[in-house]
Amino acid sequence: MRQVWKFEEWSQLRLGEIHEKLLQRARKSPCLGDMTVRELSCLATSGLSPVGIYVLTDEEGVVYVGKTHGRSLHERMVSHVEHREPIPGSPHLARLVQSLIKAGHARDGAEASGKVLDMRVTWLAVPTGDTSSTEHKRVIAGLERRLMWRCCLDPRLNSERLKNCSSFTLRGERFQLTEETRLGAPLTS
Repeated sequence: MRQVWKFEEWSQLRLGEIHEKLLQRARKSPCLGDMTVRELSCLATSGLSPVGIYVLTDEEGVVYVGKTHGRSLHERMVSHVEHREPIPGSPHLARLVQSLIKAGHARDGAEASGKVLDMRVTWLAVPTGDTSSTEHKRVIAGLERRLMWRCCLDPRLNSERLKNCSSFTLRGERFQLTEETRLGAPLTS
Protein backbone atom coordinates (compact mmCIF):
# COMPACT_ATOMS: atom_id res chain seq x y z
CA MET A 1 0.00 0.00 0.00
CA ARG A 2 2.81 2.37 -0.87
CA GLN A 3 0.33 4.76 -2.52
CA VAL A 4 -1.73 5.23 0.68
CA TRP A 5 -1.04 8.37 2.74
CA LYS A 6 -2.72 7.75 6.08
CA PHE A 7 -5.13 10.28 7.58
CA GLU A 8 -3.02 10.80 10.70
CA GLU A 9 -0.03 11.68 8.50
CA TRP A 10 -1.74 14.53 6.59
CA SER A 11 -4.85 15.65 8.46
CA GLN A 12 -3.11 18.21 10.69
CA LEU A 13 -1.10 19.85 7.90
CA ARG A 14 -2.08 23.44 7.09
CA LEU A 15 -3.24 24.17 3.54
CA GLY A 16 -0.30 26.54 3.09
CA GLU A 17 2.26 23.81 3.86
CA ILE A 18 0.79 20.70 2.28
CA HIS A 19 2.16 21.26 -1.24
CA GLU A 20 5.77 20.45 -0.30
CA LYS A 21 4.74 17.68 2.10
CA LEU A 22 2.62 16.01 -0.59
CA LEU A 23 5.41 16.17 -3.17
CA GLN A 24 7.81 14.69 -0.63
CA ARG A 25 5.33 11.89 0.19
CA ALA A 26 4.56 11.27 -3.50
CA ARG A 27 8.17 10.21 -4.10
CA LYS A 28 7.27 6.99 -2.22
CA SER A 29 4.12 6.44 -4.28
CA PRO A 30 4.20 4.18 -7.33
CA CYS A 31 3.65 5.31 -10.90
CA LEU A 32 0.22 4.29 -12.12
CA GLY A 33 1.72 2.04 -14.83
CA ASP A 34 3.84 0.19 -12.26
CA MET A 35 1.00 -0.57 -9.86
CA THR A 36 -0.17 -4.13 -9.52
CA VAL A 37 -3.85 -5.07 -9.53
CA ARG A 38 -3.39 -5.87 -5.82
CA GLU A 39 -2.14 -2.32 -5.15
CA LEU A 40 -4.94 -0.76 -7.18
CA SER A 41 -7.48 -2.87 -5.29
CA CYS A 42 -5.90 -2.54 -1.82
CA LEU A 43 -8.82 -0.53 -0.47
CA ALA A 44 -11.08 -3.56 -0.96
CA THR A 45 -8.90 -5.72 1.29
CA SER A 46 -7.44 -3.23 3.77
CA GLY A 47 -10.57 -2.00 5.49
CA LEU A 48 -9.96 1.55 4.24
CA SER A 49 -12.91 3.37 2.74
CA PRO A 50 -12.96 3.13 -1.07
CA VAL A 51 -14.31 6.70 -1.17
CA GLY A 52 -11.61 9.34 -0.90
CA ILE A 53 -9.06 11.58 -2.58
CA TYR A 54 -6.22 10.81 -4.97
CA VAL A 55 -3.46 13.06 -6.25
CA LEU A 56 -1.49 12.49 -9.45
CA THR A 57 2.03 13.94 -9.61
CA ASP A 58 4.90 13.94 -12.07
CA GLU A 59 8.44 15.32 -12.08
CA GLU A 60 7.07 18.86 -12.51
CA GLY A 61 4.68 18.74 -9.54
CA VAL A 62 1.00 18.20 -8.85
CA VAL A 63 -0.93 17.34 -12.01
CA TYR A 64 -4.46 16.47 -10.84
CA VAL A 65 -6.58 16.10 -7.69
CA GLY A 66 -9.63 13.85 -7.87
CA LYS A 67 -12.08 12.04 -5.66
CA THR A 68 -13.76 8.70 -5.84
CA HIS A 69 -17.39 8.46 -4.91
CA GLY A 70 -19.44 6.33 -7.28
CA ARG A 71 -16.46 4.31 -8.44
CA SER A 72 -13.51 2.71 -6.68
CA LEU A 73 -9.91 3.87 -6.92
CA HIS A 74 -8.98 1.19 -9.46
CA GLU A 75 -11.95 2.09 -11.68
CA ARG A 76 -10.97 5.77 -11.58
CA MET A 77 -7.32 5.08 -12.38
CA VAL A 78 -8.15 2.86 -15.36
CA SER A 79 -10.55 5.52 -16.69
CA HIS A 80 -7.75 8.11 -16.62
CA VAL A 81 -5.78 6.07 -19.15
CA GLU A 82 -8.73 6.03 -21.60
CA HIS A 83 -7.46 7.53 -24.85
CA ARG A 84 -10.53 7.45 -27.09
CA GLU A 85 -12.26 10.68 -27.98
CA PRO A 86 -15.13 11.45 -25.60
CA ILE A 87 -18.65 10.98 -26.95
CA PRO A 88 -20.64 14.24 -26.79
CA GLY A 89 -23.41 14.10 -24.19
CA SER A 90 -22.00 11.12 -22.34
CA PRO A 91 -19.83 11.14 -19.24
CA HIS A 92 -16.45 10.84 -20.88
CA LEU A 93 -13.59 9.06 -19.23
CA ALA A 94 -10.84 10.60 -21.33
CA ARG A 95 -10.80 13.98 -19.59
CA LEU A 96 -7.27 13.71 -18.24
CA VAL A 97 -5.84 12.42 -21.52
CA GLN A 98 -7.68 15.13 -23.47
CA SER A 99 -6.50 17.80 -21.01
CA LEU A 100 -2.89 16.78 -21.59
CA ILE A 101 -3.38 17.02 -25.36
CA LYS A 102 -5.17 20.40 -25.18
CA ALA A 103 -2.47 21.82 -22.89
CA GLY A 104 0.19 20.79 -25.42
CA HIS A 105 1.79 18.18 -23.14
CA ALA A 106 1.07 15.35 -25.61
CA ARG A 107 0.50 15.02 -29.37
CA ASP A 108 -2.19 12.35 -29.21
CA GLY A 109 -4.09 9.92 -27.00
CA ALA A 110 -1.37 7.29 -27.00
CA GLU A 111 1.32 9.72 -25.83
CA ALA A 112 -1.01 11.26 -23.23
CA SER A 113 -1.97 7.82 -21.89
CA GLY A 114 1.73 7.03 -21.52
CA LYS A 115 2.22 10.23 -19.53
CA VAL A 116 -0.67 9.29 -17.23
CA LEU A 117 0.88 5.86 -16.66
CA ASP A 118 4.12 7.61 -15.61
CA MET A 119 2.34 9.74 -12.99
CA ARG A 120 2.61 8.82 -9.33
CA VAL A 121 -0.63 8.02 -7.51
CA THR A 122 -1.08 9.07 -3.88
CA TRP A 123 -4.29 8.07 -2.10
CA LEU A 124 -5.38 10.19 0.88
CA ALA A 125 -7.26 7.81 3.11
CA VAL A 126 -10.35 9.43 4.65
CA PRO A 127 -11.79 7.34 7.49
CA THR A 128 -15.56 7.07 7.65
CA GLY A 129 -15.79 7.05 11.43
CA ASP A 130 -19.40 7.31 12.59
CA THR A 131 -20.50 9.43 9.63
CA SER A 132 -23.18 8.51 7.15
CA SER A 133 -22.27 7.85 3.54
CA THR A 134 -23.74 11.22 2.56
CA GLU A 135 -21.72 13.08 5.20
CA HIS A 136 -18.53 11.18 4.29
CA LYS A 137 -18.94 12.20 0.64
CA ARG A 138 -19.48 15.83 1.77
CA VAL A 139 -16.22 15.71 3.78
CA ILE A 140 -14.38 14.32 0.76
CA ALA A 141 -15.82 16.98 -1.54
CA GLY A 142 -14.58 19.62 0.92
CA LEU A 143 -11.12 18.04 1.04
CA GLU A 144 -10.97 18.00 -2.75
CA ARG A 145 -11.81 21.71 -2.94
CA ARG A 146 -9.24 22.54 -0.25
CA LEU A 147 -6.53 20.61 -2.09
CA MET A 148 -7.36 22.12 -5.51
CA TRP A 149 -7.05 25.68 -4.19
CA ARG A 150 -4.25 27.72 -5.77
CA CYS A 151 -2.67 28.36 -2.33
CA CYS A 152 -2.66 24.64 -1.54
CA LEU A 153 -1.75 22.08 -4.26
CA ASP A 154 -2.70 24.14 -7.35
CA PRO A 155 -2.84 21.10 -9.66
CA ARG A 156 -2.04 21.91 -13.29
CA LEU A 157 -5.01 20.14 -14.90
CA ASN A 158 -7.88 20.92 -12.52
CA SER A 159 -10.29 23.75 -13.30
CA GLU A 160 -8.75 27.23 -13.14
CA ARG A 161 -12.09 28.60 -11.95
CA LEU A 162 -12.16 26.26 -8.95
CA LYS A 163 -8.48 26.75 -8.12
CA ASN A 164 -8.86 30.54 -7.99
CA CYS A 165 -11.78 30.59 -5.53
CA SER A 166 -10.90 31.22 -1.89
CA SER A 167 -14.31 29.90 -0.87
CA PHE A 168 -16.63 27.14 -1.98
CA THR A 169 -20.21 26.04 -1.44
CA LEU A 170 -21.43 22.55 -0.59
CA ARG A 171 -25.16 21.93 -0.36
CA GLY A 172 -25.89 25.63 0.08
CA GLU A 173 -23.28 26.15 2.82
CA ARG A 174 -20.29 28.44 2.10
CA PHE A 175 -16.78 27.69 3.37
CA GLN A 176 -13.72 29.97 3.37
CA LEU A 177 -10.20 28.78 2.55
CA THR A 178 -7.17 30.06 4.44
CA GLU A 179 -3.58 28.90 4.40
CA GLU A 180 -3.85 28.24 8.15
CA THR A 181 -6.79 25.80 7.81
CA ARG A 182 -5.83 22.25 8.73
CA LEU A 183 -6.55 19.92 5.81
CA GLY A 184 -8.43 17.38 7.94
CA ALA A 185 -10.30 19.95 10.06
CA PRO A 186 -14.09 19.55 10.11
CA LEU A 187 -15.98 21.69 7.62
CA THR A 188 -17.36 24.74 9.39
CA SER A 189 -18.84 27.77 7.71
